[in-house]
Amino acid sequence: MQEFLKEDMSGKIIVNVLLPPLTRDYKLVTFKGLLRLCPLDIVGPRYKSGEVTVHDTRPVSSGCQVIRTDPTLWPLTKPIPKLEALLQCSGEAVYTDDMPPIKNEVFISFALSTAPLGHLDFIDPSRALKEPGVTAFYSAKDIPGLNSFTPLGKKLYVANEEIFCSGEVKYYNQAIGMIVAETQQIADRAAKLVIGHYSKIRKPILDVKFAKNDPKRVSLYTSIEATDRGLDVYKVIHGSMTIYQQYHFCMETLTSISIPVEDGLEVHAATQYTEAIQVMTSRALNIDQAKVDVHVRRVGGAYGYKISRAIQGAVAASLAAYLLNRPCRYIQPLTTNTRAVGKRLPCTTEYEVGVNAEGVIQYINCDLYTDNGYIVNETLIMIGIPIYNNCYKKTKWNYKFYNTITDTASNSWFRSPGTLEIIANAEFILEKIAYEMSLDPVQVRLANLDNDNRDAIVEMWENIRAKSQYDERRAHVQKFNAQNRWLKRGLRVSFMRWSSENPQFISANLSIFYEDGSVAITHGGVEIGQGIDTKAAQICAYFLKIPLSKIQVKQQITFISPNVGETGGSVTSLNIGLAVQKCCEEILRRLEPVRKTLGNPTWEELVEAAFLNNIDLQARGTVNPAESFPYDIYGVIVTEVETDIITGQTEIKRVDLIEDVGQSVSPIIDVGQIEGAFIMGLGYWTCEKMEYEPKTGEVLSDRTWNYWVPQARDIPQDFRVYFREKSRNYEIYLGAKATGEPATSLAVAVPFAMREAIASARQDSGIPTTQWFQIDGPYTTEQICLAAATKFEDFKYY
Repeated sequence: MQEFLKEDMSGKIIVNVLLPPLTRDYKLVTFKGLLRLCPLDIVGPRYKSGEVTVHDTRPVSSGCQVIRTDPTLWPLTKPIPKLEALLQCSGEAVYTDDMPPIKNEVFISFALSTAPLGHLDFIDPSRALKEPGVTAFYSAKDIPGLNSFTPLGKKLYVANEEIFCSGEVKYYNQAIGMIVAETQQIADRAAKLVIGHYSKIRKPILDVKFAKNDPKRVSLYTSIEATDRGLDVYKVIHGSMTIYQQYHFCMETLTSISIPVEDGLEVHAATQYTEAIQVMTSRALNIDQAKVDVHVRRVGGAYGYKISRAIQGAVAASLAAYLLNRPCRYIQPLTTNTRAVGKRLPCTTEYEVGVNAEGVIQYINCDLYTDNGYIVNETLIMIGIPIYNNCYKKTKWNYKFYNTITDTASNSWFRSPGTLEIIANAEFILEKIAYEMSLDPVQVRLANLDNDNRDAIVEMWENIRAKSQYDERRAHVQKFNAQNRWLKRGLRVSFMRWSSENPQFISANLSIFYEDGSVAITHGGVEIGQGIDTKAAQICAYFLKIPLSKIQVKQQITFISPNVGETGGSVTSLNIGLAVQKCCEEILRRLEPVRKTLGNPTWEELVEAAFLNNIDLQARGTVNPAESFPYDIYGVIVTEVETDIITGQTEIKRVDLIEDVGQSVSPIIDVGQIEGAFIMGLGYWTCEKMEYEPKTGEVLSDRTWNYWVPQARDIPQDFRVYFREKSRNYEIYLGAKATGEPATSLAVAVPFAMREAIASARQDSGIPTTQWFQIDGPYTTEQICLAAATKFEDFKYY
C-alpha cells in the first residue's frame, strides 16, 4: 500500500492512499521527493525521467482522506499510526491463543443439538468417550452453580441464557454439552459423536416477517406518538423493509484459556467485557468473584461479538479447569461460531406515509419488528430509539417498536446495533417517496429535514456536493445510462444522524517510574483494533508534556480495573481518554510544588525529586455514568456504482463520505475506523447472506466457501473520506466524537445506487422508474439479476 502525508500551513493533512493492483511485483522508489511503492514493470529509464506508464490494470483502490489538525496541540490531534501497528503487521502481536502451550492443559469443544425445537430427553456421549485422548464430557448437570452465561441485572440484560441446554431445545445447534480432550482436534472430532435424543420436535419459525404475525412471539417495547399531522396529502405510500443476519467475521475466533492457580482461576479471554466473564464464572462455579482474574491484552476484531457471546466459552473452559484442576483452552471453530452463536439482529418494518406534491411528509405510521432470536435479552432496540426519525421532522412520525422472537440463536451486539436498522428504515422511506413521486431524492431529503439538524446536514451536504463533483457526475450518470443497455450506473446520497450516549463505569491507572520517568497505563477498556491504547497514550503525552516513546499501555486485568463496563458503543475510547486525563491532572497537581521549587526541571528530574520527597507517583481516574452526555454525530455520503445487468455484478466506482468527528484526538485512527465501519456496512448490504435450512433451521453458510465478506475488488475504487470542519464535542471529551460505528449506517447509500442502476435497466425493458421493486436482505448478484426483470426479447438484435 502506498501512503504519504502532505501538510499545509493551516494544519490540514491530506492522506493519499493507493492500493496497487493484485499479482504484480513492487519496489520502493523515490519519485518527485516522495517514497512510492511501484510495480517493477514500470521502474526503468522512463520512470526516472518522470514518466509513468499507465497499464490497463486498475488499482484495487485509490482515494484521499482530508483532515484538519492543530499542530499546536500535538501529540493531541496528531496523525500517527496505531502504536501496535508494526507488531500486528509483522505477526508479533500476542493474542489470547498465541499464549504458548501449558503443561497438562486440555481442550474443549461444544456438542451441538441436531433438533430445531423440542425436548432434550437425554445425552449419549459413550462413543465420544471411547475416543483416544478424550478426558471427559460435561453438560448442564455438571455445573455447580447457575447455568447461564449472560449477566442478568447488568445494563441491557433482562434474562439468563443457558451455557448448556438443560431440557428445552431452543434452536438447531444449541450447545448441549462439551467434550474435554488432550488436543483441540480430538475434542472437535469427538464432539460430533455426542448424540442427543429428542422428543416433541417441531418445525422452527426462522423469518421475522412471519414471526411478527404470531402474537405469542411479539411484544410491544415502546411507541412514539406524532405531535402534528399535515393536511396536504397528495399521495399515500405503503412499503416495507426487511434486513437479516450478519455474522461477526473476526480474524480471531472466540477463544479463552482458564488456568487453576493457588488463589482461584486465571482467565485469559478474547473479550470486550472482562467483568461479565468474571461475574458469570463466579455464578456458574459458585465461587467468589475475587477468585477469578480475567486478563486481556488485545482482541483480534470484535464488532460487539465478544461482549456477551464470548462469555459462554470462557465460562465453559473455566468449568473444565475447575472440575479437572487442569488448564483448559477453548478455541471455537468458524463453523461452530456461525451455527451456534447469534448475529446482527434482523428486522422488518411496515409503514404508511402521506406526502404532498413536493414529497414533504404529512404523516407516517411505522411499525418496526426486531428479531432477537429465541429470547429477548439484550434489549438493543433501545439504542436506536433516540434517532427513530434519523435527521427528519419527527413531529409527523407515529412509531411502534416491537421485540420479536424466532427459533434461532439469540442475536446480539453488532457494530451500530439498533441504529443501523432505524437509520436504514428512514432512508428507505425517503428513497421510496422520491421514486414513486419521480422527485430528486436529495431534494426530498432536504425538504424533510428537522430544524434541529438542518444546519449541520445542509452544511455537510454542500461541502460534499462540491468535493464529490455531484452535479457534474449526476449529469454524466444520466448520459451513461441513456447510452448503455447492459452496463448501468447509479449515484445516490444518504444522510445520517447517529446519537451517542453510553453511560458506563470505567477506570484508568497511571504509574510513573522515578528512575527514568517512564510511564505505564492500564485501563478498563479493551484494545479491539479501534486504537484505544494509542489515543490514551496521546492524551497522556499531551497533558504530561512528555514524548510518546516514554509511555507504555499495559493489558487489562480485573483486579486492577474492577467492575468496569463493556468496551462498546464506540464511546469507551472517549471515556478512557477522560479517565487518563484525570490521572494526569492528579499527577500534575502533586508535582506542581516540586516544579516550583526546582524552577524549570526536565521531566526526569521532576519525577525523581518528587519520589525523593515522598510523593505518590501513581494515580487512578474513574468515569461514572453521571458523566455521560448525549450528542449527535452527522454524516453525508455520495456513492456511485456500475452494475452489469446481465451478470448482476456491481463495482463501486467512488465513495465520498463526510463525517462529523468533532476534534479528532488521533485522525489517522479515526479515518481507519470510518473506512472499516463503511466496509462492514457495504458487506451487509451487498454480499453477506446467511442461509438456513428451512425445515430445521440449520445454518448452511457456515464457512468462507458460502459466506462472503467484501474482498479487495469489492471495496470502492475511489474512496474519499472527509471530516466535518470546525466541529467540537463537549470539552470533557477534548472535543472528540465517536467514530467506530456511525459510518456503518451510511453504507445504505450503496443499495440505493444499485437501485438506480437497476431502475434504468427496467426502464429499458418498459417498466416505469416510478414502480418500486422490493429487495429484502443483501443486494446480491442473484437479487440484482431478478430485480432487473430482463426479458428474453431484450436480447434480440434488430
